Amino acid sequence: MARLIFVTSICTLLLSACGGWVAYPLPTYPVLGTMPPSPVPIILSATPIVLTPVITTTGTTTQTSTPTNIASPTLTPSTTPTPTETAMATAIGMPILAADIVGCNTSLDITHQMGEVTNAYVTIRNSGSLEAANLCASLSASDEDRKHPDKILCISSLPAGYQVTLKLTVDTGFEEDTSIQVDVTTNEGATANVMEASCRAIGMPALNLNLVGVITPIP
Repeated sequence: MARLIFVTSICTLLLSACGGWVAYPLPTYPVLGTMPPSPVPIILSATPIVLTPVITTTGTTTQTSTPTNIASPTLTPSTTPTPTETAMATAIGMPILAADIVGCNTSLDITHQMGEVTNAYVTIRNSGSLEAANLCASLSASDEDRKHPDKILCISSLPAGYQVTLKLTVDTGFEEDTSIQVDVTTNEGATANVMEASCRAIGMPALNLNLVGVITPIP
């Protein structure tokens, strides 16, 4: 009994010193795996920079145009060498040639059994300082038929400063007005050409026919 009284006294003293019994809640611990959510982070975005690519276009602009039909002028071969032609011929060592059709007529060629033929008289001049070797002249006609033996005539040499008149013949149609052309060549590569639209408009040459084929000085 005395022990009970002693224990009771001790408990009373302790309770009076601590101000009585107060129930304090135990600290709450989170359940494993249920941690409180973290605050949402604030993301500071920099001002976006928009890069616009520079496009360089490389190409060729093609222009399309509608072609216009332009009539080409009719060119008549010149029989007189130009200063440029003369300078070029001299530089490369060629004779300087010029040709003129001085007469034209028709006749019957019974010898070669060709009927009517056209005769052209062409004067060829070498006005340069070099000889023309193996000079040949050829006659063509708009209504030419068979090849005449005198269609092409050649001479072995035409000296510088000289001229010659040749009679060329081609087989042509009966009583037709013929256009003619003469082409001249040499071994050196020198050329000359001349054409006439009408043989009848030319007529017989105003020269001594005995001089045809004879080489003479240029007047």
